[in-house]
Amino acid sequence: MDFENFGAAETAGLVLTGFVVVFLALILLVIIFWAFGRIMDNINGVGKKKQESAKTAQPAAPKAAPALQKVVEVATDGVSDEVIAAITGAISAILAEEGDGKSYVVKSIKRVRKNRRAWGKAGVQENTRPF
Repeated sequence: MDFENFGAAETAGLVLTGFVVVFLALILLVIIFWAFGRIMDNINGVGKKKQESAKTAQPAAPKAAPALQKVVEVATDGVSDEVIAAITGAISAILAEEGDGKSYVVKSIKRVRKNRRAWGKAGVQENTRPF
């Protein structure tokens, strides 16, 4: 092909053909990945679980946290009883929502170091936890 003798019409046609081919390929890839995701969801049964949970999920009053079965001495590290009660209540409320049936015990409550904020530390832990 001799590109020196191309006119404006041939150049515009070539550029337009290139754009059309690239965007059609991108659309085809999107469709392939969408279909692959749907196939994997059907294999794993995710779609059925979502439909069943949507049917059975009704807005109801939050469940009360289960009563503690035994009292455990907690290492407080100078934290007041009210703060310990608030932390323990928040943890039990979050774990009650998960509903995995496991029982948890708060063994110690310690103050964090001041050199890193709690949200920053939580972000680091969330993004660097092992698979």
